[in-house]
Amino acid sequence: MTDSPGTVSLLWPPGHQQAFSYDDARELTSDLNLRLLVRRLSLNPSYESFVRDLILSLSTEEDVIRYRQAVLSDLLHDEDLVLQLEVLLERILDLEGYLMAPQWRDNRLRLVAWRLSELDNYVNCVVEFDAVMQHAGNRLQSEALQCLRDDIHQQVNSPGFISLRQTLPELLPKIQAIRSVTIGVNLDDQLRPLSATLLDAHIERFVGAGILDRFFKRDNSPLLGKGPLHDARSLNTGNAKFHIELEDRNSPFMPQLFRDLSQLVNDTSRPVEDALKQFTAVNTRSLIALKNEIAFYLGAVKLIKKLRAAGLPMSAPEIVPMSQRMMKVQALYNINLALQLLTKQDQLDKTIVRNDAEFGPDGRIFILTGPNQGGKTTYTQAIGLLHLLAQAGLYVPASKAVISPVDGIYTHFATEERPEYEAGRLGEEARRLGGIFQKATTASLVLLNESLSSTAADESVFIARDVLRVLRRLGLRAVFATHLHTLAAEADAINADSDGDARIISVVSHVVIEHGDDGQIVRRTYEIKPGPPMSRSYAVELAARFGISYDQLTEVLRQRNLLD
Repeated sequence: MTDSPGTVSLLWPPGHQQAFSYDDARELTSDLNLRLLVRRLSLNPSYESFVRDLILSLSTEEDVIRYRQAVLSDLLHDEDLVLQLEVLLERILDLEGYLMAPQWRDNRLRLVAWRLSELDNYVNCVVEFDAVMQHAGNRLQSEALQCLRDDIHQQVNSPGFISLRQTLPELLPKIQAIRSVTIGVNLDDQLRPLSATLLDAHIERFVGAGILDRFFKRDNSPLLGKGPLHDARSLNTGNAKFHIELEDRNSPFMPQLFRDLSQLVNDTSRPVEDALKQFTAVNTRSLIALKNEIAFYLGAVKLIKKLRAAGLPMSAPEIVPMSQRMMKVQALYNINLALQLLTKQDQLDKTIVRNDAEFGPDGRIFILTGPNQGGKTTYTQAIGLLHLLAQAGLYVPASKAVISPVDGIYTHFATEERPEYEAGRLGEEARRLGGIFQKATTASLVLLNESLSSTAADESVFIARDVLRVLRRLGLRAVFATHLHTLAAEADAINADSDGDARIISVVSHVVIEHGDDGQIVRRTYEIKPGPPMSRSYAVELAARFGISYDQLTEVLRQRNLLD
């Protein structure tokens, strides 16, 4: 038997493989709070590393992304298959336990028994896998699951697998044939052990005789002892580990007896070992390799259903060529924000604000302005998370999305001053921004959040203007969330003053100023739309809301008799 099931990947179509990976994804992971999403996508912590690496692989191939989307669609439409795969995943996990090398390599019988048990579990797992996939039958529409179904069925019906399946039931009883032995002991005149030999081997275990057995002289079993059965393990005291050896080294004949017993065991195991040689090529790793892939999809299905049950959309994005450098999405929301809120409430339909967004000829670089805590950071993160999910082949947090893959996502989110940065915060910001231009291409996505906020406003505008001009010249997609309203007001001027087809536009997190009996109230809407930056009158209204407008503060001083 030279082949095994599991040659089909559920993530990579034939001829495709991972082509991109981040040298250092710590900043991206931190800026987008990727750990939260990875944790919620993983069935348990053991899968987090695989899920994180897969999401960060950032596939740019349309065929790969659609290949995965089709698998996910099959599972989302077949709850019975999902439940069966969850059970099957546990079987594969049991099989994975055999990959750990046993500690008793010098014990031939135990090694043979280990391999027999591994193959028995493998056969049962493959047979069960085949039954699950055959039951799904024609309901499967994805290429990956169809190929896996056919591949496993072909292997189950291959001569090698049939031979293994028929041979194992014959070998298992042989390896279990010795369950106990009878030892004959000769005694001297003082009833001391004089000599001993192995008399017989049995397929049953000895049992000890209880008080009633001895009183009524019951002897229904040939392996019934004349006294209680003493288990060496019961001689342990406290928390001490098992340390008592069955071999009494003070006895002159016990070492020889155990050597005889070892030879008997080896004689028993040798025919089974020889019979197993024909199955040396059976590799259970190929089936185990599917474990992480199955878990990845099951975790995604669980997450999608959870968000949909909370009233939020999750949809399969349409993937268009990377050369189009576009994204058009409806009802986008930050999936991390939704996951955080789900710990406190079940329904989010009326809680989470969704926004439309579009990168294209009319605007590929957004200068995003608005009030503090108006949703700028949440929106910027949402766009990055959207691309990571889409290019992993998963559904995205939106009602509809059309996306060109990006070849890299590069982030710069403002950080606090840190003593270890010799050049100070501005120097560190400059270093990180410079690093982005060492890697980014026309097909990249750059996300800047309050960058260059560590210096004076006029200096920030001057430096940011040059950064935007280079981004425009490079032609990539970008979001620059900033408090620099002056910069946003200059969007058209920057376009006119620089080369490139990546048009810069102003995008605003809107507020509503409501008038009532208590005065004017500024309410954040978290709605983000293209438009000019808010006028300075907003700042006046905001100051009035908190009681620090010129007139309000003047009145305070007057009431203190500090002003006439």
